[in-house]
Amino acid sequence: MTRERAQGVTLYALALLLALAGGFWFVGAAPDTAEADGIAAGRRTLEALLPDVPVQTEAETLVLDAGGHEERNAAVRSGSYAIALACVGEGQLRVRLSTTSDDSGRAVRCAREQPQTVEFTVALAEAFYMVVSAETREPSVFRWRLIRSGSY
Repeated sequence: MTRERAQGVTLYALALLLALAGGFWFVGAAPDTAEADGIAAGRRTLEALLPDVPVQTEAETLVLDAGGHEERNAAVRSGSYAIALACVGEGQLRVRLSTTSDDSGRAVRCAREQPQTVEFTVALAEAFYMVVSAETREPSVFRWRLIRSGSY
């Protein structure tokens, strides 16, 4: 084998070795996107407690980090709506259904075992706006469902 050919083989071997090392690093450094067992169990519990129904206007299950908050809005027909809320975790969530800063919101207690739903009726005119703030020390799972209950 000539010297030039040996250098070419060495170069290709090093390139292959570098590509393999990069592949292993890429796979090893990938973030874990799977939900923790407690979060997945909380999601299943809440989706059984407040299942999707054909008459619902909106519904969603959220995972909130400790101290985190989420905003949701949707266009709706004017009328009366029943909203149901539930939380799995420790602590509570504060749910605000208006954009004014003086609205204290509604507290939703979080529970690990047997979470309870909080239900009430709201009047909406063309828009639904909700801010959910976590008052917890660890991640929690929150589910809400909005159902139109009448018009005005």
